[in-house]
Amino acid sequence: MDRSWISNPNRISAEYVAGVEQFLEVARETVDATGCILCPCKNCINRVKRHIGEIRRHLLHQGFLIDHSSGPAHESFGDEMGEAFHDATRDHYFDIGSTSDMLSPEQPADSERYDKLFEQLKTLLYDGCNDTISALTFVVKLMHLKVLNKWTDRSFDMLIKLLQEVLPPGNRCPDSYYSTRKMLCDVGLGYEQIDVCKYDCSLFYGEYSTDQDCHVCGTSRYIRKKIPHKRLRYFPITPRLKRLYSSKSTATLMRWHKEGRVVEPGVLRHPADGEAWQNFDSLNEHFASDPRSIRLGLASDGFNPFGNMSTTYNMWPVVLIPYNLPPWKIAAKTNYLLSLLIPGPKSPTKDFDVFLRPLIDDLKVLWNVGTDCFDAHEGKRFKLFASVIWTVSDFPAYAYLSGWSTQGKLACPVCLEDTRHMSIRGKQCYMGHRCFLEAEHPWRNRKDFDGTVEVRPPPRRFESSHILAQLDAISPRQPGKAPSNLSRKRKRLSSKLNWLKKSILFELPYWSSLKLRHNLDVMHIEKNVCDNIVGTLMDIEGKTKDTLKARMDLKDLDYRHELHLDLDGKTKPFASYTFTKEECMGFCEYIKAVKLPDGFGSNIGRCVTENYKLSGMKTHDSHILLQKLLPAGIISFLTEPVRETLIEFCQFFEKLCARTLIVDELREMQMSIILILCKLEKIYPPAFFTIMVHLCVHLPEQAILGGPVCMGTYKGFVRNTARPDGSIAEAYMIDEALTFLSRYMRNIETKFNRAERNWDNSTLYTVPVLDVFSAQFRSLGANELKELGDQRKKVHCEHTSNLLAAGYSINELHVAQEEQFLGWFHDKVTLQKQANPSTVTEDLYSLAVGPEERYVSQEACVVNGIRFRSTVHDGLRTQCSGISNLAQHDGIDHMFYGVILEVMEVVYIRGRKVLVFRCQWFKSMPNSNSIFEQYNMTSINIKSSWYEDQSYILATQARQVFYLPNLQRGDSWKIIQKVSHRHLYDIPVSTVDDIDENTVDDNDDDDELLPPLQPNTTLVEPSSLVRHDIAPIHFPEQFFVELNIPGPNLPRNDHSFEEEEEEEEEDDDDEDGVDEGQWDDYTDSDGNENEDSVHTDDDDIS
Repeated sequence: MDRSWISNPNRISAEYVAGVEQFLEVARETVDATGCILCPCKNCINRVKRHIGEIRRHLLHQGFLIDHSSGPAHESFGDEMGEAFHDATRDHYFDIGSTSDMLSPEQPADSERYDKLFEQLKTLLYDGCNDTISALTFVVKLMHLKVLNKWTDRSFDMLIKLLQEVLPPGNRCPDSYYSTRKMLCDVGLGYEQIDVCKYDCSLFYGEYSTDQDCHVCGTSRYIRKKIPHKRLRYFPITPRLKRLYSSKSTATLMRWHKEGRVVEPGVLRHPADGEAWQNFDSLNEHFASDPRSIRLGLASDGFNPFGNMSTTYNMWPVVLIPYNLPPWKIAAKTNYLLSLLIPGPKSPTKDFDVFLRPLIDDLKVLWNVGTDCFDAHEGKRFKLFASVIWTVSDFPAYAYLSGWSTQGKLACPVCLEDTRHMSIRGKQCYMGHRCFLEAEHPWRNRKDFDGTVEVRPPPRRFESSHILAQLDAISPRQPGKAPSNLSRKRKRLSSKLNWLKKSILFELPYWSSLKLRHNLDVMHIEKNVCDNIVGTLMDIEGKTKDTLKARMDLKDLDYRHELHLDLDGKTKPFASYTFTKEECMGFCEYIKAVKLPDGFGSNIGRCVTENYKLSGMKTHDSHILLQKLLPAGIISFLTEPVRETLIEFCQFFEKLCARTLIVDELREMQMSIILILCKLEKIYPPAFFTIMVHLCVHLPEQAILGGPVCMGTYKGFVRNTARPDGSIAEAYMIDEALTFLSRYMRNIETKFNRAERNWDNSTLYTVPVLDVFSAQFRSLGANELKELGDQRKKVHCEHTSNLLAAGYSINELHVAQEEQFLGWFHDKVTLQKQANPSTVTEDLYSLAVGPEERYVSQEACVVNGIRFRSTVHDGLRTQCSGISNLAQHDGIDHMFYGVILEVMEVVYIRGRKVLVFRCQWFKSMPNSNSIFEQYNMTSINIKSSWYEDQSYILATQARQVFYLPNLQRGDSWKIIQKVSHRHLYDIPVSTVDDIDENTVDDNDDDDELLPPLQPNTTLVEPSSLVRHDIAPIHFPEQFFVELNIPGPNLPRNDHSFEEEEEEEEEDDDDEDGVDEGQWDDYTDSDGNENEDSVHTDDDDIS
């Protein structure tokens, strides 16, 4: 019998399928009484008996065991690629069923493409080379090197040319980057190019795909000679979702939300823990009954593909995020699914729905009908369904996706028509948060907030039926920006509220029943709040909210008279919520002196400018500054009520951004943020309360609904600046193909197995039984051999109970342990090993024999993905020596704080090693004068010492902290800040096998929650808002003239303080599709203003 078909990697070829059928015909003659024989597939390897039909399925899916004598088949690189291509092609034209279907000569067009790939997989790179290096595997390896090391296209072409010269004649090495990319594009899933009307009126798609003119405005489809005005790139979502299950590497993880997630009532660690997810499941039981049904988040945000070269061009990718995955996989960019690439140069604005059409059509099919899909985990086909359960975007994109205008007096998309707003000079502010208080709350009756008594009830929570009724009342709007489109400039009656349109997402059958349709992006809100606070504190031009107009607003509103401009209108009293010049210098020096742990954050000191301001902060910089640095930095500045309120505001975000959220605490935080915002209204002028500040009041409720919502950039894909959208689309295809193939590679570095900066060494000589030997660590830097000496005893002390039983007192116990334990433990284990060897493990015996006399002294190490250094390295830009440890003091659990003096690698017999930290502990005895707590922050005297004779702990017991200067108490005092590393997740032990140990931190100390947020109810006195020790700021008359600001004693020319008219005019004709002044107070994640959220640096899409 011809067996050549067995080695054919293309298990969907006619040759392979015919060989399987021939083999099974012979095998039927050897079945046992039950109709079974040993299965010769690669997984069963002739060890498990199965029925003929099941064997056929295994041979077609798993492949035939080539070498029967060697057990499991040798997995060469070629075998891995064969498996990868088999999974890639499985759902295109491979169906489990009658094999006669596979032998049919009629195959879809994709078969040609994949047959060509399998042919290249079987063809050696050159005659006589290693039989594991085929032409295709060589290309995949080469492209991985290019992508991971960010080679330019020109450098890759130069390398290809060199390889052509070095390799033997007749080799199959590609001759250019173009041919290499073309080969890999066949592995990708492709994309569709859809022409777009010049004015964004419609797509030439579906029934209009062959039209020559726009069916809405009549504009020609082409500029000239079949060159369209715009072209939308659509990456069909259905095959990409199917590939998540056809690949063995992701099929298991796609069930994690149901089978791997540990459900703890009242604890939120994953979106599946939120009320919105659970409500969706209860309403759609047919969908929720199968854990493989995919829940997706839709995210979109504009970005500038040219970086800082242009500020007028922006593109809008639409990304889908599968939430079935574990949290650490949701956050990985490799799992983002790019579905649409909306072309520039202008923002789509209100016509966003036009571009979503192909995606919505596919999503409706995936909900109503589903699609046939193969599950590589179970080895069978099933019907796959998918749904978008919410959107996540910044605030401008929120308006485009939801249809509710996020500008004007009703800008809040949660409060809707009940938004509390106030018109001030040239803008709207959103105060009046006392309305959220209980009806009997005493603050409602005080007039020193805004001069009025608050009698309004809290904003209503609108049901879906109410919202749908409002949307149904909106007259249909013709899409597009064509000059002939009369609806692009129209009057919007006040009865229509802020609705611009009925979002296309309502076409999804389940969309109206969702409890949470659009998520507020916490990181963008936090970024803007940080800019408001820091800009006002440091009087940063363009960021401060304490402007002349802001002071004039106070006079217009006739309250907080202490802050009014003086009678001459040219002198501004110095407010207590801003820094003096000297205080700005001190705060900036503090920021420059801050050292963060390695991997926790960037060097924020680089943001300090020459004139002692902060500039150029990214989203994560603002995150660190607001939550960690600002509370500690303002302790020695500002007055007590102002300082306390700001610290409470910062701590609100710290608790909200935790990876583990407690529902009861979130409900308490809902009340806390209301009190904090009310206190802020007593401090800052109305201009401070932008819509971003107001949105904070809704964040706890949205966290309860959505859980800790987890959220790349494609600008680096731009190669052809004349066609950035096409360049990005083609590069994405390559990246998609390499991402898929890299999941199967084992003998090459890929984006999945590439070691992180702080990777630890997980390779052990044997599998340890005792925890003391199970630590994963990697030593760093120079080392030195030292004698253990007397330290040998201190490292090895654990003996307690027997000494107490022998009559030793507590005072005598410690001395007796050091003298007797080693000998007692050694003798006991040795005797037991002689009597019954099976009861003494290798670990236990190694421990009993004790450590060697010498140890390896280190200066740094990585333990469980966290980098620690001794104090020798404290001169670097990072601070990795701070640690804490939960231990007992006087029989009570107590948190110890200190620094690492030395990293000790203690060696035992049989290759066992233990990593120990020799530490200096600071005195943290309760009620002592060396530690105190203020504003929920702990300060400690680092000049004090404690437990000097017990300075050793296991490295795995240490939790990293870092110390910030306490400017109020001097150099010897530091404020302790705990660290939550971005790459580590506090997730309970899961039953899913495919868990990345480097991303799950199983130390119980991570469960320690932040202290409860309990705002002080003491309000600031109006008289304390002015710094009488600082001279007022005087402005010359010319200053008002140059800024075109009417003096406070002059009649006002604008109408900003008047009530808005009953009718508002919509205008889609603005250059970027945004009304002038819409985002005066909005800053995107890169710190850019007034650019319609167009990113100009490498940062996240949303």
